Amino acid sequence: MGFFRGSLTLSGFKDVKDDPGFDVWSDTSTLYTRLCKGYIKAEDETQIEIVGAGIINIHLLDFLKQLTTFRTEGAANHARASALTRFGIFFLGKLWDVYGNKVLLYGPY
Repeated sequence: MGFFRGSLTLSGFKDVKDDPGFDVWSDTSTLYTRLCKGYIKAEDETQIEIVGAGIINIHLLDFLKQLTTFRTEGAANHARASALTRFGIFFLGKLWDVYGNKVLLYGPY
């Protein structure tokens, strides 16, 4: 087993697009990753030394479990609930932007 020494940056992206077939789950639950040497800012990713790469997939049951770990900060319960609701609307709205307009001409927001 090897060990890493020094700073590393994990960079990742998702390729969310509506291509043929029902693939919303694989599009949104697949993260393409690169492990880079040193601390890399997003604007410097064109000049990196890649030391590893991979694909991370999350399964549905794991995602449902992960949802129970979401935490928000706020002075009161309603402020925390509001922050979580806004995140959910943002997330689902972005999915609608990619996939929903094929079903209806207008969005839910």
